Amino acid sequence: MTSASEAKSALRASLRSLVSPAVDASVLSAAVVATLRGWEVWKSARSLAGFSAVPGEPQVLDPWPPDRKIALPRVAGDQLILHWVTGPDDLVKGHFGILEPSSSAPVADPNGLDLILVPGIAFDREGGRLGRGRGYYDRLLAGASAFKVGVCFDSQIVPEVPREPHDIRMDAVVTPSGVKWITSLAPRTD
Repeated sequence: MTSASEAKSALRASLRSLVSPAVDASVLSAAVVATLRGWEVWKSARSLAGFSAVPGEPQVLDPWPPDRKIALPRVAGDQLILHWVTGPDDLVKGHFGILEPSSSAPVADPNGLDLILVPGIAFDREGGRLGRGRGYYDRLLAGASAFKVGVCFDSQIVPEVPREPHDIRMDAVVTPSGVKWITSLAPRTD
C-alpha cells in the first residue's frame, strides 16, 4: 500500500462518523438540491449523470428533475456503466444494495453528458475527492469531457485529500452552503 493509499484509508476511517445515517440527510439534501438547481451550470445542462445516494450522502435527484435527461451508474465488474433512466421506477437494487438501472436500460456515453454529479466521502478545495476506495468513479471519469461536480455535506470538506496519479479532480463541489468552484471557469464563491 502506498503512503497516499494509507492516508486515504486513515481519512476514510476518521470521517465515518460524519458520513453516517445519523446525519440529517433529508434537510441537508434539500439544501444541496436547492443550491444545485439554482446554479447556472445545472440550468444549462440538458443531460447529466446523477447517483443513487447511500445513507449519509445527499439525495440529489429528490425530487426527480423532469426537465433533464438523466443517466445513473450501474456496477458491472470493476466498472460503472451509465444508463439512461426516466425516473426512480426504472431502478433496481444492485451491487452493495444501491439502486441502479437494470442492465437492459439504454447505455449513456459519459462524453455525451453536460454534467456528472459525483458522490464522495470527502472533497478538498482543489477538487480532490475521496471515494469509498474501489476506484469506480475514477475509472468512469477518466477521459470524460463533462463538467464534474462533487456533491457532499459541508462537514465533508477537508483541508486536503491525499491524491494518487489516477485520481480524477472535480471541476466544482456543491454543498448545502453553496458552490465551491475549483476550476478557472469562474471565481470561487467560498
